[in-house]
Amino acid sequence: MKKQQYEKDARGATIQNGKIIRIPATTDFMFKNLFGVSGKEENLKGLLQAILKIKIENLKIQNAELPRNFKNEKLGILDIRAQLGDGTTAAIEMQIENQKNIGERVTFYICKIYINTIEIGQTYNEASKTIAIAIIDFSYFNRKEYHQIAHLKFEECTDKNEIVEEIIKGKESKTVTDKLEVHIIDLAKFKKMKKPKGELADWLNLIIGNEGEIEMSSQRNKTIAKVNEENKRLSASQKMQAMYLSQQMALYDYNTNMSVARKEGIKEVAKKMLKEKIDIKKIEKLTGLTEKEINNLKN
Repeated sequence: MKKQQYEKDARGATIQNGKIIRIPATTDFMFKNLFGVSGKEENLKGLLQAILKIKIENLKIQNAELPRNFKNEKLGILDIRAQLGDGTTAAIEMQIENQKNIGERVTFYICKIYINTIEIGQTYNEASKTIAIAIIDFSYFNRKEYHQIAHLKFEECTDKNEIVEEIIKGKESKTVTDKLEVHIIDLAKFKKMKKPKGELADWLNLIIGNEGEIEMSSQRNKTIAKVNEENKRLSASQKMQAMYLSQQMALYDYNTNMSVARKEGIKEVAKKMLKEKIDIKKIEKLTGLTEKEINNLKN
């Protein structure tokens, strides 16, 4: 049997014979349609079980918009938010562009969700466990693993004057609370791995559209097989393809505008250097502008 030949575009869509056959689930609207809308509870349950390594009996997909408690408070909009059967709230955000703030961003979301799990008149103990998950297509934290898990933990004490070991009974506490949990899924690191194994790896291969692995993952996991077919069906729709191409154009326009802005900024720096009588060869080296471009700035 002849092996099918695929190509990938700049944002990871699978192209066959010049046509898009899979829009990757790293695209926000595809991710939401596969996991974050009513009727996709089983899909989301399968993905969350693979990430959290727990058994989920049932869940309810909720409105992904986080309410403002005050008029001037920042509005938060997640990709997906769900309440698990045990009351835990799980929130997922897909972030492809590195805006250099994912640590602060995920902290904002988890804190905002957590404080909204408790109402006036309730005790702090009644606040529900909150899990924030960020799936990112870039490496941000200096960690060796692609699945990074964080809790609010105690640091090891380095000041010996503060240690009073004789009053410790039992094991020393490791966490401040078990009600806050963060998961970072680093797709950039995942893509560099050779044949990663496990249920989470199977789901991530589907999300990024790794065609070579999806068929085998589908044979191992019926839910992945179902989501795979839904992904391909949605990708074939004219509406989805129009949305994808529109996003592509918007990203292209944004990058073009940023490139122009950077070039203009460099020219302004070069003008100031000319005023300071700095040698043109040195300006060339520092700015990357050509001698002709620098001379044109004199006019």
